[in-house]
Amino acid sequence: MKRKWNWIDTVVVVILIAAVVLFFNRERLTGGVTAGPSNAKDIVMTVEVDELKPEMVTDIEVGDQIFSQYKLQNATIREIQTRPMALKAVNDAGEAVAYESEDYITLEAVIEAQVVTSGPYMDLGGQEVKVGLEFVLKTVEFEAMSDIKHIEVAQ
Repeated sequence: MKRKWNWIDTVVVVILIAAVVLFFNRERLTGGVTAGPSNAKDIVMTVEVDELKPEMVTDIEVGDQIFSQYKLQNATIREIQTRPMALKAVNDAGEAVAYESEDYITLEAVIEAQVVTSGPYMDLGGQEVKVGLEFVLKTVEFEAMSDIKHIEVAQ
């Protein structure tokens, strides 16, 4: 007698396959297996923004979080310092002279962040983090292009 394949046979086979998959993944389902080593690192970086008007600096505060990719990142501004912007010019005698600007200031911010690493590259909110590269210093209230001056990787 020849037997036909019906929907009950299909259900039995699917249940057997599900049971086998659950059996081999039982430790992951019960929380017995932990994730492998994380590729996240804690860093402290210093960024510098030039040519800011003094009224622009009132929008950034210590404790603000970095905003990128439509969400707040795991990075917080720890310290902010401002100073008059240093400018250089040539005087009438042909000598280089450095002086401080009366109209513009330089902002220096220290940021504690958790970055994602991949080989030698570090990424914070879609931006590569490396000394000398530009970094968009953006919070909910403030945004400016900055230069990364220093990075310290926490041990």
